[in-house]
Amino acid sequence: MTDFTPERQNGLLTGLERAASGLVVAWALLGGSTAYAETRASINASLSGEMAANPYLLSGPNTSAASAIVTITPGLKIVDSAKTIGLNATYKHSEFSRRYRSSDDFMASASVSQKLSPRLNYSADLGYNSSVVGANDLLTFGNNPSNGGTFPPLPGDIALAGLRQRRQSFTGGLSMGYVASARDTFHAQGGFSVVRFPSGSVAQEYNSVSGSFGYSRILNSRTSLGLNVGVSRSDYRRTVIGDATTVSPQFTFNTKFGASWSVSAALGVSHSSITGPLGKYGQNSASGSFNLCNAGTYSKFCLVGARSVQPTSFGGTVRPQTSVGLSYSVRLDAKSSIDANANYSRSGQVNQPNVPNNGSFDYGQASLNYSRRLSQRLQGNLTASFADSYRDPTARKANLTFGFGVRYAFGDMR
Repeated sequence: MTDFTPERQNGLLTGLERAASGLVVAWALLGGSTAYAETRASINASLSGEMAANPYLLSGPNTSAASAIVTITPGLKIVDSAKTIGLNATYKHSEFSRRYRSSDDFMASASVSQKLSPRLNYSADLGYNSSVVGANDLLTFGNNPSNGGTFPPLPGDIALAGLRQRRQSFTGGLSMGYVASARDTFHAQGGFSVVRFPSGSVAQEYNSVSGSFGYSRILNSRTSLGLNVGVSRSDYRRTVIGDATTVSPQFTFNTKFGASWSVSAALGVSHSSITGPLGKYGQNSASGSFNLCNAGTYSKFCLVGARSVQPTSFGGTVRPQTSVGLSYSVRLDAKSSIDANANYSRSGQVNQPNVPNNGSFDYGQASLNYSRRLSQRLQGNLTASFADSYRDPTARKANLTFGFGVRYAFGDMR
């Protein structure tokens, strides 16, 4: 249970300020640029229009609206022979023709990666996200583990369909890798996430921390095997119900075959110790991931699946979440390309009848995008997408969206 007294809040803020100061000092020591660093600055500006049947997956009639969207994305990258520092931000403003208020979304991130020696490397990142929950962003919230695959990422909070409230998150992570020999590699990761909603929201807020340690061994030029053990802790605010500790050991496998095919997979089990209304109880579920990709000269195809125990803001505890998806991209010519994606996700059932909202919830999404470079810096695109919820106790109209837009790139485009 999280203590929510003013004194505790002040202490928490002080602790966060000290932690942030420590990160800044560590960044200055480990990530400071050298005289030979190359700086790349860019700004992407886009203007788009959309017609959506139900942009927030609300219930009831009259949910459709047209919208105009302006997005500004500045970025800064500092690169030298051993280190890369990245600073990125996104501002998105949306205006609707009817029913919905205008919205402003903000995202910012900072990252650093460095090779400290021929055997040791690390990477770190910090992120902030403040956005209104909509129909098409339920799979892409927050940071996902670096080994989570290409698409879709590990599920976001798909049960928040129809919330239409601002969600804020602070996230961070640190990973390190050590090459013990020509065949043996060790890696360790740690991270945190803080999720908040407006006062009075029905969504539950939580703090989460996680860590993992893994080992992999190269068997030959194409194949490697490994073992990874992860531990996470989720703490729900203003209540003890739902707090959970999860341990997830997994075996990992990676291989390449043919000229362009690759497979990465992980298989294991997750055991969660969850605080319920009647005391602690255990829950076991399968966990793992699968990523089959074919990367050709002009196209790429991926079949991806993932299952893991994740905290959720709807239902007030961790849930086994599963996603499967397909992605395909093809370059038609030197200026044009098509990207297609489809995925289906489930937020699983909690095996505890006294936990509110303990049923499973499904979410499907598909999108098709055509883009064409109109000049060296100007690009146009046409999009169509579909999103809907299933096993949903609330009846909702699916969201079918058609859109078009242009994007202009300023600065260094690399």
